[in-house]
Amino acid sequence: MQTASVRTNDRLEDVVNGIFSPLGNLPYQQVLPKVQSEVALSLTKSAEELTEEELKGIISRYLRDKQIKCDLTDSAAELTNYIYHDMAGLSFISRENLFDQEGFEELDINSWDDVEIVIRGKRQKTDYRFLSPEHAGDILLRMFRQTKTNFDVAVPGATADIGNSIRVTALRAPLVDEEVSVSTSIRKVDMTMVSRFLLVGTTLTEQMMTFLELCLTHGVSIAFSGETGAGKTSLAGCLLSYAAETLRIYTIEEGSREWNLVKRDEHGKVTNSVIHTRTRPNEKDPSQNFGQEELVQLALRFNPDIIAPGEIRGREAFEVMGVSNTGHTVMTTTHSNGTLDTPERIVALAKKAYDMTDTTLFAMCARAFPILVHMEKNADQKRRVMEIREVTGCVHGEVQSHLLFDFDIEDNVYEEDTCVKTVGVFRQLEPISQELAKRMLKKGARRRELQPFLEVEQHAYA
Repeated sequence: MQTASVRTNDRLEDVVNGIFSPLGNLPYQQVLPKVQSEVALSLTKSAEELTEEELKGIISRYLRDKQIKCDLTDSAAELTNYIYHDMAGLSFISRENLFDQEGFEELDINSWDDVEIVIRGKRQKTDYRFLSPEHAGDILLRMFRQTKTNFDVAVPGATADIGNSIRVTALRAPLVDEEVSVSTSIRKVDMTMVSRFLLVGTTLTEQMMTFLELCLTHGVSIAFSGETGAGKTSLAGCLLSYAAETLRIYTIEEGSREWNLVKRDEHGKVTNSVIHTRTRPNEKDPSQNFGQEELVQLALRFNPDIIAPGEIRGREAFEVMGVSNTGHTVMTTTHSNGTLDTPERIVALAKKAYDMTDTTLFAMCARAFPILVHMEKNADQKRRVMEIREVTGCVHGEVQSHLLFDFDIEDNVYEEDTCVKTVGVFRQLEPISQELAKRMLKKGARRRELQPFLEVEQHAYA
């Protein structure tokens, strides 16, 4: 009977412990909101105002005092870390320091439970996921609050720079399905200028690079085209860095800075002349908005040799064309399928500002951008200049041009499902026009520098 009594008492103790023990080995999804709620009530200021060490200390003490256990981990320190990043950080993004991973380029959140990462150009699925659709929404709201950017039902799409050259673009319901919660692209913007040495031979030939350098430094405006990630900004930045050795540069960028052209000597003294600007949208008061259009207009007051809008994607295209047509050198980028399509793309954007006739706008575009460059990321993941085209005029709304250089693809070599090499050759096809040569001579080019581009027999470079 004594044994039976002991067993009965043991069972009663188990029942009591089950009822009154703080949480037991519950799933993390249940532990987190409980701890968040209780800790938040005990705080005298918001979690964002506390240092990481202070908030982790409060969470750790609460877990210890309440003897909280969780099926996630037996380690109190690890559980504290998880709760901290879900409560005040960016969940797995900050917990795993994803932005600091070597080779990190992009994090794509397709939905709350579908996350991809791009490392060194390679996209792969991850095991990361938010705890729920609501959790994903809370983390994105926290991310945008850091930059005082609206992101709610009234403003379901937003773009912001969250520091350390990280650009976030996010959509939420109703722009995406309720069950998806959020769709987000988070890109790391590399401000390190890609060197000429790394580009020549892979992205383009020495001959092509020299030609573009001659154009930019001798008064010829250039428009780069290509898809996102094609390498437009990197090559444009390399060319601007070269031009900034001797010329005054004024750049215009949206959100994050991708170009850093300021150069200093060993004593920290600035040695070149560069003005970097960024847009500042103001949704509450449009009169206080500073977009690319306004910054292009202001550029002329800074007396620059080269004006460089990072990318034209809206009505600022009209201002950019106008500036180039007043004798200023412009370098910019846009999205199109090739150099033949670029004028149409720029004209379509310009019409958002002024609904002028196509004939007038195409004529403006032809004069504004004598050189068009198209880039692509090929199947082997290497970025290459596919075309360099000279625009020679516009007749009855039809842009006249000829192809100077191209990259001719012959084949793609695969190992299993991965393309390891795109086989092709860079070709120099036609000479530049006498008009373009005269334009550069007026801006100080030497005849001997231009000669290799005036007398061309077709050359191919593997």
